[in-house]
Amino acid sequence: MCRRCAREYELPAGAILPACPHCGASPRPLWRSPRDNRLAATLALMAVVALAVSLALPFMSVTTLGEVRRFSLVGGIAQLWRDSHHLIAAVLFVFSVVFPFVKLAAILIATSRLARLPMSRRRVLHKLADFTGKYSLLDVVVIAVLIVLIKFRGKVTVEAEIGVIWFCTGVLLSIAAGMLVQLHAPAAEERG
Repeated sequence: MCRRCAREYELPAGAILPACPHCGASPRPLWRSPRDNRLAATLALMAVVALAVSLALPFMSVTTLGEVRRFSLVGGIAQLWRDSHHLIAAVLFVFSVVFPFVKLAAILIATSRLARLPMSRRRVLHKLADFTGKYSLLDVVVIAVLIVLIKFRGKVTVEAEIGVIWFCTGVLLSIAAGMLVQLHAPAAEERG
């Protein structure tokens, strides 16, 4: 019986890639879900390390009239704050520092057996992680736009530094961790 269209069929002998003749579905799914909370928690911890390292490393360098200034992510946000660009500094701080770590904390709590939470709360934490994950790469986009805009002027050169690579690695690890979370529970645990 086909798993997709529920019609009966007979597999031909010696078929290399067997499939339902009616809808083309394979007898077994070709892709098994790799969801595993231990793997998700491991990737989340790796992401925390990568993001923490990215906050200290140079994020971008600005060259003006031969003078090179390097900024870390936190240093760049602090410089924007000192230059009275409070809105931009606040947005970058929230989306670059707060959201990634909140997402990772939510994933770690949702997947931890040590946290005594009902499954409904774990699902809320996972939804929070999914929601915040959509905005994780916002500051990389801002840096890219900044680099493009400044390069058009020609007087100042802005280049991405190693901190951007560490940050992107941390964000991609956190996205992968969020995708691997498995939140299912037996009916007894769901009621309790």
